[in-house]
Amino acid sequence: MQTEQIARRLFSRLSRWLVRGIFFLVCRTKVVYFGKLPIGTGYILASNHISHFDPPFLGSRFRRYVDWMTMEELFRNRASAALMEALCAFKVRRDGTDRTGIRTAVKRLEQGRVVGVFPEGGIRAGNGSVLEGAPMWPGVSALSVLSGKPIVPSVILGTDRLYDPRNWFRIRRVAVWIGFGESISPRCDLPKKDARELIQKSLSEAFICLKERLVLQFGLAETDLPMTPQARRREKYPP
Repeated sequence: MQTEQIARRLFSRLSRWLVRGIFFLVCRTKVVYFGKLPIGTGYILASNHISHFDPPFLGSRFRRYVDWMTMEELFRNRASAALMEALCAFKVRRDGTDRTGIRTAVKRLEQGRVVGVFPEGGIRAGNGSVLEGAPMWPGVSALSVLSGKPIVPSVILGTDRLYDPRNWFRIRRVAVWIGFGESISPRCDLPKKDARELIQKSLSEAFICLKERLVLQFGLAETDLPMTPQARRREKYPP
């Protein structure tokens, strides 16, 4: 078992640097840590979701290895299931009724690992995004309270431009911005319901604040904010 875990970590490390190298060729990435990351404990990394490129992008740029909670559809094919397992990802149902997935997440958090979550439940843009205050999956706050582990909020912008094939071959690389915020810890002195609601409210505010801080720090335009894949493909070239 120990040999298998070592092999998975080695594969994750190699994949991390390979992905980082690929994205380096096509993207100019700006990463900002607006708060200190928790030390000596597991925690939840919660991010907005604007493209299919987000998990590998965030995973390759974050300071620690991330075990992603992944939709169960990716585990129905043997090849993709083997890849997900090799990358230490684990499946969870989109409707949040999968207790096995939650138990796996809690176990990994207790082991001191980082569990990655996209609380929007899918790719979102505009009014459907947490960046605009849209509701999110309540399971992320429940996971924090249940495990007693903090949440590190993250906002990623720009990866949706990779849906346009032309942007993979530009002389001037596509810009991507990532912001990591101050960790949000569960209140153990409150009833669980109140603690979950407080986490949910704090996380929602953190997403909006992180987006605004990235916009201000880098002078981002409206076109730099999330769009649907269809809108990105119709975008004037170069943007």
